[in-house]
Amino acid sequence: MRMPCLIIFVFALMLALPADAQTQGGNGRGNSGYDGNDRDSNQTGDNWPPRRVKKQPPPRRVIIVPQKPVPTRRTRPKPPRRVPKPLPGHAVLGTPIDLTHSVRTPLIRGDVRLLPDGDFEFIAVGPQDESAAAVLALTGAGAAFLRQSNYPNIDRRSLVFDANGLTLQQIRELLDTAAPGTEADTHAIYRFASGTPRLYAAEMVATPDSGACTLPDRLRIGQIDGAIENTHPVLKETGIITHSVLQNRFAAARRDHGTAVAALMVGQDETGALAGFAPGATLFAAAAFGAEGAGGATDVERIAAALDWLVGQDVRLINLSFAGPANRALEELLRTVAEKQVVLIAAAGNQGVDGAVFPAGAETVIGVTAVDAAMRRYRSANTGDHVDFAAPGVDLYVANSEGGGYASGTSYAAPILTALAARLVGNGVTDPDTLRDRLRQASVDLGDSGRDPAFGWGLAKVPGC
Repeated sequence: MRMPCLIIFVFALMLALPADAQTQGGNGRGNSGYDGNDRDSNQTGDNWPPRRVKKQPPPRRVIIVPQKPVPTRRTRPKPPRRVPKPLPGHAVLGTPIDLTHSVRTPLIRGDVRLLPDGDFEFIAVGPQDESAAAVLALTGAGAAFLRQSNYPNIDRRSLVFDANGLTLQQIRELLDTAAPGTEADTHAIYRFASGTPRLYAAEMVATPDSGACTLPDRLRIGQIDGAIENTHPVLKETGIITHSVLQNRFAAARRDHGTAVAALMVGQDETGALAGFAPGATLFAAAAFGAEGAGGATDVERIAAALDWLVGQDVRLINLSFAGPANRALEELLRTVAEKQVVLIAAAGNQGVDGAVFPAGAETVIGVTAVDAAMRRYRSANTGDHVDFAAPGVDLYVANSEGGGYASGTSYAAPILTALAARLVGNGVTDPDTLRDRLRQASVDLGDSGRDPAFGWGLAKVPGC
């Protein structure tokens, strides 16, 4: 009985010992989980039991993911997109046409559109489903296809060609076979049905020996009016010097009136429609009319400033296409300027009254009324002793900001007389009294015999240039 009890006791004691002590004995390594840096397990004293070393965690694993290279910006320009080039004289329907090479700047001769080489431009119009066949037939015969336009609402397409020597009859015969529903013809030009301007003024004031007059640029003409459109086609090549006396106190009036007056004197137009009566002369244009009231207005102060500037520019012939009440201050200004051997020519006015208006009413100023192509006085023109001469001024074709148009008034008769006077000045007639006499001698009597309040001495004419 004692032996079994002893065995049980020893076994219980072994169970009570720590697991570390169970490995004691010999020099062998224990299996305690220490790492290879711990001391031998047979050491005693202060080093026993062996010091537990804290197990170090395994090193952190760093996973490096390779990055895709970032593409750098292209520094070289992209090559141009290659477009298939059609065969000579061909183009592909339904694709854009290179206008730089395929379409040439058109010209016009009469009522037909031309190409720069002088050939006619031809146009064919037909159903859209015939276009390809039409192009192939004509380009195959040598024509050059220039451009196309689609009209989907009417199921038609136009094709424009350079015939390259093909006649219209040959083009039509080719289309009769390849595209029977397509018609071809020359590319015609159409214009507004407004008619050409009726021009009569030049014929009325000319004499058989007048010819084509061009005055020297040293001859100076002045005008006091509204601002002018000096970029107008008939004025942009002329010698015009402008000056404004508005002094930023007033907005400028419309340019139509000043432009018309300037063109009647110095306009240059090869067609003759807007040609002036004193081309070649240098015009000094003083802008004195502001946007006040109906059509613009000026005053004595601005007229004075304009007269002063013109005299300072050595101008000896001045047109005044405006009218207003008699005024002693203005009369004094006009008298002072006339004493400097300056010829002043003014419109008689359009108020339809019998009486003098200024500046034409001043004794030192030549007054001008307006007549039509039948030499009848303008119905709104003023009459009176201030009327010295008549000139065309009814339904005149004059320059304006939109090109040209018809206008009536003594404002347009005055510059014609001023231009005729400039011709005399160009021939050496510089004395104001002599100039008046020469104008009177050349005039055609109208109305009552001799001078009368309606026409003055009559229709002004000037022999020669």
